[in-house]
Amino acid sequence: MERLLKLATQAADQAEVFYSNDSSDDLSFTDSKLEKADTSISSGIALRVIKDGKIGLAHTRNLLDREALVKQALLSAKDGMEVGFSFPLTTNLPKLNTYNPAIENLSKKDLVEEGKRMLTYIKEKTGGQVNAGFGYSISEGGIMNSAGTCLSQKDSYYWVYAMLVFPGTGSGLFKVSSSNGYKTLNKEELDEMIELFLLSRTEVVPETKKMPVIFAESSHFALLSRFFAAASPANFYNKVSPLLNRIGEQIVSPKLNLWQDPFDPEFVSSTAFDTEGSPTQKLSFIDKGIFRAIPTDLNYANKLGLAPTGNGLRNSIEASPSPQAFNICMGTGDKSLKEMIASIDKGIIVQSLMGAHSGNILNGEYSVGVSSGFYIENGVITGRVKDCMISGNAYETLMNVSEIENKCNKSGSSKLPSILCDGVSVAGK
Repeated sequence: MERLLKLATQAADQAEVFYSNDSSDDLSFTDSKLEKADTSISSGIALRVIKDGKIGLAHTRNLLDREALVKQALLSAKDGMEVGFSFPLTTNLPKLNTYNPAIENLSKKDLVEEGKRMLTYIKEKTGGQVNAGFGYSISEGGIMNSAGTCLSQKDSYYWVYAMLVFPGTGSGLFKVSSSNGYKTLNKEELDEMIELFLLSRTEVVPETKKMPVIFAESSHFALLSRFFAAASPANFYNKVSPLLNRIGEQIVSPKLNLWQDPFDPEFVSSTAFDTEGSPTQKLSFIDKGIFRAIPTDLNYANKLGLAPTGNGLRNSIEASPSPQAFNICMGTGDKSLKEMIASIDKGIIVQSLMGAHSGNILNGEYSVGVSSGFYIENGVITGRVKDCMISGNAYETLMNVSEIENKCNKSGSSKLPSILCDGVSVAGK
């Protein structure tokens, strides 16, 4: 890597080398039967150069010819985007505990045995179709640039999910867990899913009217994706965001607080630096309902006259970094989920939604099908909702938050409580 950076620095005004090495094992069960077991190993190197004010990118999966990779990056820069930023010098970052060496002792045999145990437990109590998946990976990556930055990190990642499929459908109930080391879905989590599955045998088509809706942590994407689309620095720069010039204004309920925490040890995506070598930081997006900040990478920070927030992330070795929020956390309230359910005369709780990627996302509009949800009547869950849609505007819905769960539930790279919103449009019979 040092030789590649030296060659690129000699030929360009600035240079940056990003590299990653990954290995993983995973397996999946369909209807309680082992369906697939895979092993993968991958590595890659991405070279970015800035020459005459323009940026170029080249990448390879096998560094056989350094000179050719540099030439490719320089050729890309000839017709590349004009940039006004410089690669940063980053040093003295905190060391995060992102690697658990115990993961090296895992094997596919361990995963198969754990899968059989979990699937047997669920199947005996429900008789339903159970799908599951397990996997673990080890990744090493780093970045160095002509400014003197030289950073690296080693990560471990273990994940497991279980799904109980509603009969005659492709939807169902999910439980997911991830950690930097081996971690099972515990009995309490499985029993919670089993209890809801047994209730799902009764189907209810709700009335078409406005009613209270509890958004479980797994359904927040339909609302939060609208906010993060509007908070995108690209949409700020192009002046198409409805949140433009609204930093410091209240945009949702004062009950809501939303931030990112790159240093939280419970997240497998925690990191002290982004894939451009900028330091990451805790960043408040919404504070008591007030819009506070947007995530930026080097490029958009420069274009908008802001400081980079360390959110320049790559989706693959072939892709350029782009500004993305991660490790999202939402503040908790003072009611348990059971208390929230008990407070509802007629309403629904949604766990997964269909069509959340469609509609006028930028302006906050949503109209989505309820893939997995339950009807609440007189404070009790009475059955699974069928043929149901919810719609509205994410900002209006989040302005009408009446209660927030008193604990967060980890879902992927987010920690979110369930939230109860009043006056959501529900379409049923």
